[in-house]
Amino acid sequence: MNRTLYHALLLLCAAVFAAAVWGSVDCGARLDSPSLPPDVESHLRGLIYFHFALAQLAALTAISLVYCHHHKQKRYYLIISYNENGMQLNPPGIRMPARRVYRCHLNNLDTSHLPPADAPVLVYPMFMQSGTSSGRKLMEKLQQAYGTDAPKPQLFFQPVLGASPWLAEAAARTLCPMLDADTAVLVVAHDSTLPEPPPEPALFCRRLRELLPGAEITQGYISQAPQASSVLSTLKARKVLLLPFLLTEGLHTRRDLPTAAQAAACGKELTRLPALATLLHE
Repeated sequence: MNRTLYHALLLLCAAVFAAAVWGSVDCGARLDSPSLPPDVESHLRGLIYFHFALAQLAALTAISLVYCHHHKQKRYYLIISYNENGMQLNPPGIRMPARRVYRCHLNNLDTSHLPPADAPVLVYPMFMQSGTSSGRKLMEKLQQAYGTDAPKPQLFFQPVLGASPWLAEAAARTLCPMLDADTAVLVVAHDSTLPEPPPEPALFCRRLRELLPGAEITQGYISQAPQASSVLSTLKARKVLLLPFLLTEGLHTRRDLPTAAQAAACGKELTRLPALATLLHE
C-alpha cells in the first residue's frame, strides 16, 4: 500500500466515524420529541445502534490500517562510524525512532549489540569518503559480527556521510559570513588508496560552488596529489579558509593539515575551520 492510498483510507475512516457520530446524535435528538409514534421511535433506536456499530467499525479499521502500515514500515537503523569519536553523529535529514537505532564503530562491531533479523536494516556508514573501510572491510566485519549460523537481517547500505547534500548546506551557512572578494576556501580531504579518487570531496566542492556562486573553492589532499600545501600557492585570494573534509577533530587535524606558517610563506593568511562533520551539530 502506497502512502497516498494509506492516507486516503485513513481520511475515509475519519469521515465515516464523524458521520456515524453525527447520525447517532441526530437520532438521539429526534427521540426527545414527545409525540413520536412507537414504530418511528423503534426505527430511530435501531439507527442509533447502527451508527454506533459503524463508528466502532471505522475506528477499528483505522487502527488496523495504522498497525499494518507500521508493521510493514518497521525497520532498524545501524549507524556505523569509523571510530568511537563519531558514534554520536546522526545521518543528516533522517528521522529515526530512538528505540530502533543501533550504534557502533568499525572496530567494535564484533562486540556490539546489532539489530535483530525480524525487519530490514538501513546501514548508515558515517565515513566521509567511500573506500575500502566503508566497503569491503565493513561488509566483512558485519558478516563476522552476525556469525555464520545466526539469522541475518536484510541489509540496505546507504551512501557515506560525505555524500550528503546537507554537509554542503551546513558549510555554506558557516562560510557565507566569512567570505569576501579576497577570501578563498580550501577543502582538504583524506588520502585514498583507491585506483581513482573517491567522488565525495569533489561532489561536496561542486555543491558548495553552487551554494556560494563566485567564491574561489579548491580541493586538495593531505599528502597525495594535488597536495593541499601545494594548492595554497595557486589560490588567487590572499585569505584562505581551510575546511577539513574529515569526520572529527583528531590526529589528521592536529598534524597533517597546512599550517599558518606554510600559508604565510606563500603570502597567504590562513584560517582553519572545524572538521566538516562537526558543523552538523550547529
